Amino acid sequence: MRIALLTTLCTMTLWGDVYATFETQAYREASLGMNASGIVKRVAVDNADHVKKGSLLLELDSAEEQLSLQMAKADLDALTKECAFLSDQYGRYERSAQVFDKNTLDKLKSELDSKLAQKERTRLSVAYAEQKLSKMRLVAPFAGSISEKNIEVGDMVSSMGGTPLFKLISDQTKLLIRYDSKFAPNVKTGDRFCISIDGKATGKCSKIIKIYPSIDTKSRQMTAEADGSGLRPGTFGDGMISAK
Repeated sequence: MRIALLTTLCTMTLWGDVYATFETQAYREASLGMNASGIVKRVAVDNADHVKKGSLLLELDSAEEQLSLQMAKADLDALTKECAFLSDQYGRYERSAQVFDKNTLDKLKSELDSKLAQKERTRLSVAYAEQKLSKMRLVAPFAGSISEKNIEVGDMVSSMGGTPLFKLISDQTKLLIRYDSKFAPNVKTGDRFCISIDGKATGKCSKIIKIYPSIDTKSRQMTAEADGSGLRPGTFGDGMISAK
């Protein structure tokens, strides 16, 4: 049986065909976690749900962060009004410099500069509070499907990591095609790979779009990549690579 298989493979190679195996993977996979700690307030998705890029996946209780942001914005609003008042006052005094002594003008200028510096620090505090609040929400970094969910409402989330809260896989899939490295000169980008699953030809062929430069040191195999549209991640089988 083994001799017959080798004979078949050698004959196919003479015709320009190369035997290969494949597995299907998502083009993009991500293990998602939070860059903040807190109690889960809302879980917006479940296993197998399809999400768009930017879709909300999870939200932590953010009452404290929202209050901090409101206080920072109130401080910034008050300082903005104070700076506007002092700036107008200094402008009037400066235009009437002959009426006021230099010490008065210098004192007012110093007070204005101090308030402007305080306003800038408060503006940065608002930006920091907004950033901190944004970290209480987890959104999808790309469109795809939830392949794993490990969180529920009321759970405690830590920014220190651990088990991913979600695993997300992209809609588009790719074929990772592996073949004997001795056929490296025969396989080119643009060649067709026609697949079989469970020993049966599917009639599906995809063009090789990428050939990885390195050889697997254990298996002595090369890896190429082709479009896997229509196949679920995890699908595997074999097939033949034919010259374009």
